Amino acid sequence: MNIWIITIGNSDVQLWTKDHWTNLYRTVRSQLGGRGFTPTEGTDDRFLVPGRVMGTVYGQSQAQDYWDDLAFPLLDNFVGLVQHENIKIDQIILILTDQEVVFSPSQRRSTQSAYWQDTCTLEPIVATYLKDKLPQAQLKSLLLQPQSPTEGLDDWDSVLKLIQSELAQLDFPDSATIYVSHQASTPAISSAVQFETLLRFGHRVQFLVTSERDKELTKILNRSTYLRGIRQQEAKTLLERYDYSGVKALLAPYLKPDVEILLDAAIQWNSAKFDDFAKRLLDYPDNQLRQAVQERTKEDNWWWTAYEAAYLGVVRLEQGNTVEALFHSFRAVEGLIAAWAKFKYPQYVKEEKDKYGKKALFVKREIQEKMPEYRKKDFLKQPKIKLYSQSLYDLLQEDKKTWKQNGDIKVFFKDARDERNKLFHKVLGLKRDEVYQAWGIRTPETNPTELDLQKADKSWQDRVLGCLNFVSGKTFKFLDKPESDGTVASLMAKVYQKLRDEISGSAFKP
Repeated sequence: MNIWIITIGNSDVQLWTKDHWTNLYRTVRSQLGGRGFTPTEGTDDRFLVPGRVMGTVYGQSQAQDYWDDLAFPLLDNFVGLVQHENIKIDQIILILTDQEVVFSPSQRRSTQSAYWQDTCTLEPIVATYLKDKLPQAQLKSLLLQPQSPTEGLDDWDSVLKLIQSELAQLDFPDSATIYVSHQASTPAISSAVQFETLLRFGHRVQFLVTSERDKELTKILNRSTYLRGIRQQEAKTLLERYDYSGVKALLAPYLKPDVEILLDAAIQWNSAKFDDFAKRLLDYPDNQLRQAVQERTKEDNWWWTAYEAAYLGVVRLEQGNTVEALFHSFRAVEGLIAAWAKFKYPQYVKEEKDKYGKKALFVKREIQEKMPEYRKKDFLKQPKIKLYSQSLYDLLQEDKKTWKQNGDIKVFFKDARDERNKLFHKVLGLKRDEVYQAWGIRTPETNPTELDLQKADKSWQDRVLGCLNFVSGKTFKFLDKPESDGTVASLMAKVYQKLRDEISGSAFKP
């Protein structure tokens, strides 16, 4: 099924001759307020009259004998292409205008008022023309009628609402091809029709365009150019929310393969699958990024996933997901301590199955050769103990005696763990300031301002980063942007910036 949506503009119906104008106009002059409208010279020896006036004059019954006076420059070009391409049009939707409510009687006194350029009175003339040219097509008219003087057809927001309301009444088969000719009428109507048909019908849309002066310019435009522009703007919004799956679903038909790789990697990262994230990035053609990934994932860089988890916590907080923000920030530090233990003491710290058959980290009694006081009572009863929570923290404290001088890790050991346990048992979720307070960052007790929360956010990120740096021995200053030497704490921060640059510019296939 082929459906054709056409906006009808003020100059879609013109005159080849004005020989009969005076006599025809005289009979309807009273309907037009007694004003004197005279055809003005247009292009190609044609004459122009405001649409409402043309429709009133040539819509009267006695004028039908003179319809050969009428010219349809744009419609002739459109119909010619449709017939030349053997496109069978099954239904035609005419979009017409009527601003009766917008312009008061006093405003209509001027023959230059936009009221006279309405196209509602042209409907019978255009309908007859189209039925003659395309007799198999059913015709339906949509009339745009603003209901407020402040919302004329040059107001972009109100016009878009009108178009959305009218198109919502249409029910086309999913297999239908929607041809759209939106050049006529006001710029606001033209843009609204273009925008809304693309959003509503997507890849089913084909645009029929032409030029009044050159019929050779009549053609069917590749709708993907239009649609891609709209999808691109939508994708930017999704990217700001870190919705990488949404971006890919929206832009998949247009993306270059290397941008798809970045999105695939980002999707893995968003699910905390950091190893899969890095593995996918190794397929990226940019040598610099690949080398950064290869360097970061070397065996002796046991710490790298913790910084990714911490940045994921930052992202979750920006998304408003406070529970996951607390979870990932705490998990980043605790997970890093476990990774440190395996790296620092591989002969004593092993991953084994516990009594429930699940993998867990254990530390052997022999570690007392290095730390005689570590968990002495526990090792009297058993040759190995499960390494998690306090037993894990004790190991780090025994090894790194300077922990008491580090304000960040002290808060993690003393406050963050207890607060985390309490907050995770709350059913109703968390407020943003509760995430900060769990990490020892204080905000005003009542009505913290956005500035208060921004400062707390920076302090929170610094605290989590300080804990990670203490355990790993690194000196990163930022989680979400490059250091002065170009290195990054989180590879995803670099990937995110690349995605922003690509989607704003060169992400698309030619």
